Formats: sequence, C-alpha cells, structure tokens
Amino acid sequence: MKTGWRLSEEATAAKHSARGGSKLRWCRAVVLALCALPTAGAVRSAEPAAAPLPPGAQAEWNLERAWREATPTRECVCLNGLWRWQPAGEVSPNETAQPPTDRWGWFKVPGPWPGISDYMQKDSQTVHMHPAWREVPLGDVTAAWYEREVTVPAEWAGRRVALSVEYLNSLAMVFVDGRKVGELRFPAGELDLTASCQPGQRHVLSLLVVALPLKGVLMSYTDTAAAREVRGAVARRGLCGDVFLCSTPPGTRLEEVQVRTSVRRWELTLDTGLSGLEAGKSYRLQARITDQGREVKAFQSRPFTATDAPEGRFVFTESWRPQKLWDLHTPQHQYELELSLREADGRLLDALPPVRFGFREFWIEGRDFYLNGSRIFLSAVPLDNAQVSAAAATYAAARESLDRLRSFGINFVYAHNYDCLPGAHLSFSEILRAADDLGMLVALTQPHFSHYDWSSPEADRTNGYALHAAFYARVAGNHPSVVAYATSHNATGYNEDMNPDLMDGRSAPRDTWARRNVERALRAEAIIRARDPGRLVYHHASGNLGPMHLSNFYPNFVPAQELSDWFEHWATNGIKPVFLCEYGAPFTWDWAMYRGWHKGRREFGSAVVPWEFCLAEWNAQFFGDRAFALSEMEKRNLRWEARQFRAGRLWHRWDYPHQLGSTDFPEREPVFALYFTDNWRAFRTWGLK
Repeated sequence: MKTGWRLSEEATAAKHSARGGSKLRWCRAVVLALCALPTAGAVRSAEPAAAPLPPGAQAEWNLERAWREATPTRECVCLNGLWRWQPAGEVSPNETAQPPTDRWGWFKVPGPWPGISDYMQKDSQTVHMHPAWREVPLGDVTAAWYEREVTVPAEWAGRRVALSVEYLNSLAMVFVDGRKVGELRFPAGELDLTASCQPGQRHVLSLLVVALPLKGVLMSYTDTAAAREVRGAVARRGLCGDVFLCSTPPGTRLEEVQVRTSVRRWELTLDTGLSGLEAGKSYRLQARITDQGREVKAFQSRPFTATDAPEGRFVFTESWRPQKLWDLHTPQHQYELELSLREADGRLLDALPPVRFGFREFWIEGRDFYLNGSRIFLSAVPLDNAQVSAAAATYAAARESLDRLRSFGINFVYAHNYDCLPGAHLSFSEILRAADDLGMLVALTQPHFSHYDWSSPEADRTNGYALHAAFYARVAGNHPSVVAYATSHNATGYNEDMNPDLMDGRSAPRDTWARRNVERALRAEAIIRARDPGRLVYHHASGNLGPMHLSNFYPNFVPAQELSDWFEHWATNGIKPVFLCEYGAPFTWDWAMYRGWHKGRREFGSAVVPWEFCLAEWNAQFFGDRAFALSEMEKRNLRWEARQFRAGRLWHRWDYPHQLGSTDFPEREPVFALYFTDNWRAFRTWGLK
C-alpha cells in the first residue's frame, strides 16, 4: 500500500518517486465533501449530511494533485485517501441497493475496517464517525458504503475508463451517480466504466462492499496435519489495497508482463498478457531495458497473431547476459523494462508503464540452494506485516522489519498467511518492493487447495483455484525478491515427517488421508507452475513432497545432544534440502503438559484443553531445586489454573494471566540459550540450510 500510513489524516504524505517502484503510489486524494445523486447523469447540488473532520484535516479529491502514471497510450490516477464511509447493516449480495444520502463518516482507503484487534491484527486508522452510528460495534460490521467524487480527465476521451481495485475483501457493488454499473469480487478486479463516466465530467463513485467468506464452512489447517471444520469469516474487511481510476486503449492492448530471468542459460523471458487481438492481424512486442535511464538492451519479438497467444498470453525469450545481477548483497541492481505492442507496420497500439525487475535465478541442486550460481544457506522466519495492520504494510514499516531481521542473519521470509481466503492479509505491494530494495528472499503464499472443490473432471479449470493462483502470480510479478511460492500449509504432512531416519528425501510413509490430500495439492501445484514456471513451489510442513523435505519441527524436550545429532542421517544420505519451516526446540508451549491429544481428539495451539502449566517442573531437569523458586507471574498462573480445574473448565493457552507464549518468564531463557548454542552450530556443521 503506497499510502503513508504512519501519517495522520491531517498530514500531507510524501510523494514517492514514480520511477524505481511499482505503479501503486500514495495518492493525496482525500475528499471535497460532495455526494451522489440517486439518478444517473447528474450530481446533487446539496452536500450530504456528513461528520465534520477534525481541525487540520482536509478532504480533497482533486485528481490534479493525485499520484499519476502515464504512457503515450494510458494513464492511472490514484484514488487513495479519505472517502466518505458508513456501515451498511445486513446486506444480501443479490438485493437492490442505493447509495445513502446522509449519515456519512470518513475512513481512509486502503485499509481494513476497524474494530478487530487480536495478536495478529491491530487497528491503525481512525474512523471519523457520524453520530447516527457512533454506538455501532465496528468489529461486527459485514457491509459498508464508500463514496467519493471523481472528475475524469478530459484527455481520456476515446479511451477505455476503468476502476481498478486491489485486495478486495470481498465483494463490491459499484455505483456511478447513484446507478449500479457492475461488481468486483475478491481478490481484486477492474470494472469498465467507459459507458458511465464521461471525460471532463464530474461523477460520484459509490461502492457497497460486503465481507463475504469464500465458503460458509471450510477446512482449517492451523494445526500441523490436523484438519477441522470452521465457519467461514473475513478477518480483514473492505478495500484493503490501492484503488485507481485508469484509462487504456479501448481495443487491442497489453494487460501485464512477467519478466523471468535465467543465469544458467543467460536468458530473459517475457510472459505477456494481451487482450483484444484481432484475428488475422500481425503484431510485434518491442522491449527496451534501461539502467537508471540509460538503455542497456533493446529487442523485439517475432511477428505473431491471436492464434499464437492462447488464452491471451504470448511468451518470447531473448538471450542476454547483463553486467549486473540482483543478489542479497547487490539489491540495487535493478532494471526497468519498457514494453510496447505494435502492429506489423510499427504503429503503436499500447505501451505499459516501466516495469522494474532484477536479473537473478534461484534453484536447487541436490541438498543445496543456489542463487546466481553460488550456494546459499537460508535462515528463515515468517513475516507478519501484511497481517498485522495497514501501518505495518507500508514500505517504510516493511523495510524496518526486514532490516531488523537482516541484522541478526535472516535472509529468507515467508508470508505468514497460511491461506489466501478473503481477509487473510492486506496488500503485499510495498512489502515486496521493500524486500527487493533490501535484498531479502521471499516465499509468497498461494491459495490452499482444501478451500476448493476438486471433484469435477474440469475442476482444475473451473473451481476458481486457477483464477486465484494467477492473481498471486501477478502479485509476485517481477519482484526479484520472490523466489518461491508456499502452499498446502499443514495439510500434506504425516506422523513421521520429523523422524531423523526418514528426512532424507527417499521416504514418505503417508496414511490414506494424507495421500488424498497430496493428490489434490499436486494438482494445485501444477496450476501454479503453469502460470509461473520461474519460481519454486513447495508445500508447507509436507514432509517428503516436492523439491524439499519440509517439517514443522517441534520435537518437545529432546536432550540437547540428541537434537544436535538429529540431521546426521540426512547429511549422509539425503538427496534434497531440509527446510524446518517452523521451528521450536524447545518451544514456549513445551513448558506445559498438553502434547496435542485430549480425550481422543488431536489439536495443537488453538486447543481448548487443560494445558497444565509446569514451568518449574520442566526447568528442574536443567536447574534442579532452584527451578522451584517461583516468580509472582508463575504463581498467578498456577492459582488461576487451579480455579479452572476446580470449576471443571477448559481453556486456551492464551487465557492465562501470563500466556504461555509471553516473555514474562525469563526462567526459560537459559534453556533456550543452551539448546540454540549447541544445536544451531551442529546444524550448520551438518549442512542444514
């Protein structure tokens, strides 16, 4: 999100440079308080009843002051900023609705609706409420209205005009001057407004956004290799990504381009999306690559026709050995691609804005990872910025997070959304740009196969998975930092995937349940690979499946020396990398007695069970009697727990006065130090990546 989230609504956001970044930028467009008419083609003269903004806050919708990006054939203008906003109550997606004329408050676009705050989500934006709904619990809102004014630039005459919305959670009914003109659906979309918006004219744009889950009931894999049904919900609701008004050529045009680079073959491949190609006509693509404005490469495709671009995609490859490679230590080595579509006689049909990319290649050979031909050891953690808040999803906040991780040796992060359901995350746009600029490798999450119906013979094409996977491939786009996709989280593992004798890439003792999931996971993988063959695809916590052996590694209190020797067999006999995608040895939850089973039911971190906090008992194996010098925090937990036992109640691990995962128990730190000091040195000796 290019929105300067850390600034208040009263502040003026610093304008990002249009070059060297993605097209989505902070737009200083916040509203002149005007409103829609209930009839098409006219704008109401009276202002609607809206909550006043605080002193110093100005609602300004002048597109001349918004961020813009243009080429000779197209332009995009940012619509981010303060919009009029109000809860809509219970709304059916099929019912007839009309934009309201009063009770307006204000809320910033993009950003999730407020009112939900837990360990993974924090409100960071202010709602300027109207008195009529001041008492409405915003955390319960499932539908809301947005509204603002736009004046379509006069120079767009003769072009296609469209509304572009990224990261929509999850359905938007779009109105122009009070008349419904179409719908947009999760995860993103573009709606043609050409027939409703006249260049040079002022219009009122209204959106009714409904937070619809993908399914009413779906399978959750929050615990490793353990599925359970949960009610569908949308955690982060509303317009959660950038919003643009765009103009493009009305007919034949470019949609996108993905740049794939190979160091092993010294090739550059352009995978181009096109629309409106006319049968029998011949076209060419012309490419120009620049380095800080200086041309370093120019080339063009062979002539092609619509027949050569099945499903609107044309792919061509050019040999090129650039002087600069993007790498962890040279992230500034990035280029810009200018791509244009022309008729056979050279006439320009369309030109995309400059696309930033880095020339690099990441691959696996045997047990090793390679980046640009050099073996690389990966140290990985999850990255939460796209889940926590709009403030954390900005470029500055993401860069701070990644820089801090780099300072203690992390060079690989994976997105911490374990699925891609509506509301699972906010925009990754600025996070990935920050990773590009800092030299951090990223695995981006692809949709979870379990949320789609695979029973039909045509399911791979019709069940919606391919559509959503293609969207996340576009999110990864040309970011050199994104080297892999993670998918199938926690759904394809098995009981023995931590067995040190079976982590060599040769064995996979799955039961029937796990084998059925693997079949569907591999179908999903094939869809991802077909859309983006240039990146690795792996299945989180899958054991021996795909290019790595992956494990959520929680071995409980294994003796430190035994743990140090855990990977000896793999180092001697392994044929693929081992990736401990989650690691807790020991883990904070280990200082309890619960180990994943209660009354015949398997469940882990989210279980409602008698956890039985035993900090002193577990520490006694290391410290003897002195472990029983209880702190006040430990006493408080034990007394609270005793009351639950007496009342016959069960509880979550986070219900304690001092939850199990908290930092309130420094008594654990010497144990962590003991294990980490011995084990991690041993792991590196064994060659663990």
